[in-house]
Amino acid sequence: MLLPLLAGAVIAASPSPDAPAAQDAPAPPPASIDSLLKSQDQSTDEDAAPSAPAQGPVPYSEVDVRAYDSALKNAAAAARSASGPLDGGWVLASADGHRMYRFQFQDRGYGMGQAEGAWRDLDGGARLQGSGFINQINYGDDGLVLRFYESGADDEVRVTVKREKTGGWAGQLLRHGSFTQVVFTRD
Repeated sequence: MLLPLLAGAVIAASPSPDAPAAQDAPAPPPASIDSLLKSQDQSTDEDAAPSAPAQGPVPYSEVDVRAYDSALKNAAAAARSASGPLDGGWVLASADGHRMYRFQFQDRGYGMGQAEGAWRDLDGGARLQGSGFINQINYGDDGLVLRFYESGADDEVRVTVKREKTGGWAGQLLRHGSFTQVVFTRD
């Protein structure tokens, strides 16, 4: 801040090359450092010249980029570690591969009573009766039972699957009074 004031004082004290030289007027005395400092203390931020605007975006350093990527990966890992094994999207298909239902679960890892979910009938098209919330979710290390109602209290659908030795899930679907062999996989 002091340097612009000093430069301004020097420029103001020197005569303009286009101006005629005044022979009879004495030159003003040069400004002292004390007077410049005193005028600087009395000036406000409004008097200061605005700084030049930034010229485009500031590039990030490689260290910043690696730190940002690391923070994102750590946040994703923390979110996954706070989730239970059922969390996410799943599909129920018949043994021949026909996709019947899609499920979306929110499992915070607190056990059977805390998981929440919704279902959608993949055969039903885009209709309101073709989707809803799951009424009951019971799961453990070896199995999963889901209960929900498609259209009313007398239209219960029950899915019972168990973990196979291969790591997949297989079981049966009870719908409209008949059983269908099914597989349950992540979507």
